[in-house]
Amino acid sequence: MQKYKVALLTNTLSKPGGAEYVTIAMYKSLKEEKNFHVNILGREKSIDVEMLNSWLDSSISYELLKDYIYMHKFPLNLLELKDYDLVINTRSNEVLAPAHVHYLHWIFSPYGVKDPEALTYYRISYGIGDEALEYSVRHAFYFMQLKTSRLILANSRYVASLLKDLGINATILYPPVRSREIAQVTTGSEWSRENIVITTTRIAPGKQLETIPLIASRVRDVEFILVGSLQDQNYYIKLVQLKKSFGSDNFRIIPNVSKRELHELLSKALIYLHTARHEPFGIAVVEAMAAGLIPIVHRSGGPWHDILDEKDGFYGYSYGNIEESIEKIKDIVNNPHRYAEVSERARLRALAFDEQLFKVKFKEIIKNLLGL
Repeated sequence: MQKYKVALLTNTLSKPGGAEYVTIAMYKSLKEEKNFHVNILGREKSIDVEMLNSWLDSSISYELLKDYIYMHKFPLNLLELKDYDLVINTRSNEVLAPAHVHYLHWIFSPYGVKDPEALTYYRISYGIGDEALEYSVRHAFYFMQLKTSRLILANSRYVASLLKDLGINATILYPPVRSREIAQVTTGSEWSRENIVITTTRIAPGKQLETIPLIASRVRDVEFILVGSLQDQNYYIKLVQLKKSFGSDNFRIIPNVSKRELHELLSKALIYLHTARHEPFGIAVVEAMAAGLIPIVHRSGGPWHDILDEKDGFYGYSYGNIEESIEKIKDIVNNPHRYAEVSERARLRALAFDEQLFKVKFKEIIKNLLGL
């Protein structure tokens, strides 16, 4: 049996995040097969084991550490990549490096994007101004690395449609979500729910989290909880100041919770509020749906187009502005039993994005690529 050497290129690995978990799920998928030897090549000089263990099983962390190789800067390490039979860039919208397979979590450049709202969101999220020369060069390099690859994967229909505007055709592979695990540990909590609206995300600019204290100030009989990894202390301080300005005593921020604590909160909450616009996919939305929460998402991006499948009121609800989100929160809180069917459909929908399905599809894609 031929043994294939596979390199998974990534950026960071320690911190909890959707992009990190895609890399880890790909690693786990290939490690289950006897004919693959897998290394993860990343930009973190050393892995933060304590942080990794806070959101992964320690047995997986141990395996990752054994197979991890630090790569200072990928364009300077090209000769080392030639030793691998298959190179998979798991974060091709961030990491500039050639590969046989590219996985994109988001578009790689603002040039060519036809949707003006999506373009604005991209610029805000990545801090891009009008540096035309710098980003035209970036666009050219990323475009070339994609065009010379054998396969391009996108994490949603929404991102694939934006890539098409840039002249890139991509196959859709939804990111892995631990839906079944979350459904199992939160089952049985239905309608012992409290009037809690929860948002889970990284606490950093670009997610429009500033709207939460404003909404909370307009819905006083509901508790709003923001949970996530704290990645920007200044932004956290800004949110605390907004809470004071709006007098939103019903708004709490709980940074860096453990997996167990998150599951407990998801078991109690009634609604999941997603504030980000033009989100590429929305793993946190699916996790909340798996726990039986009713999602309310902005009518844009992956949460609307891919997760809710553009069906308002079936798997969850969408909004176009703050006033509309407030109306929907109030209606659900005042009539929770009316929305029991939506909650159950949301749970079932979340299972369609489960990690096991991702692993099966990913292995099938790689085996077809290698002719196995």
